[in-house]
Amino acid sequence: MYAQTNASLGTKLFILRALRNPRQLGAVAPSSRHLGALLAKYAAVDDVSPIVELGGGSGSLTRSLIKAGIDPARIYVIELDKTLATYLRSALPQTNIIHGNASELGKILPSEILGKVHRIVSGLPMINMPESVRRQILESCFDIMAPGGAYLQYTYSPRSSIDAKAYQLTKKRLGTIFLNLPPATVWQYTKE
Repeated sequence: MYAQTNASLGTKLFILRALRNPRQLGAVAPSSRHLGALLAKYAAVDDVSPIVELGGGSGSLTRSLIKAGIDPARIYVIELDKTLATYLRSALPQTNIIHGNASELGKILPSEILGKVHRIVSGLPMINMPESVRRQILESCFDIMAPGGAYLQYTYSPRSSIDAKAYQLTKKRLGTIFLNLPPATVWQYTKE
């Protein structure tokens, strides 16, 4: 009951924040549990590696990762919006919530996990970002990732929101979730 009420509060907060700054959040509604389940399937590569989530929003994706069996203590959520980060800290107290910028992961993540992250999950609206910001975020991600790690990005476009060739990445479409508002496609990017 508490978790459901807390999630409802998060949805309301998300919508208010989206109305205030739609380009920053890049979504009209929190991610569906179906999208969360698909991302969790590809994020849980083992039982020990830290997972970084970019753009925690209302916590719907974080809750899906936890529901899939990922220990909340392994999840590091980066949220740029201070109000949403504060909400996430109270709603998901066992998860590592960091108010900060995804382009500065090497500075804001604990040093002991740098180089050990095998999966980064992102709901950031990459299509809405200037090229220079997108490049900083991707470089930040691959700088802190373990060898063989992958960046998982969902987008509301059926096409990839990241030009893999421009960043010397290999991309793979992992699936499309039609039971999401709007439908979302998940892409995996790895270093060539």
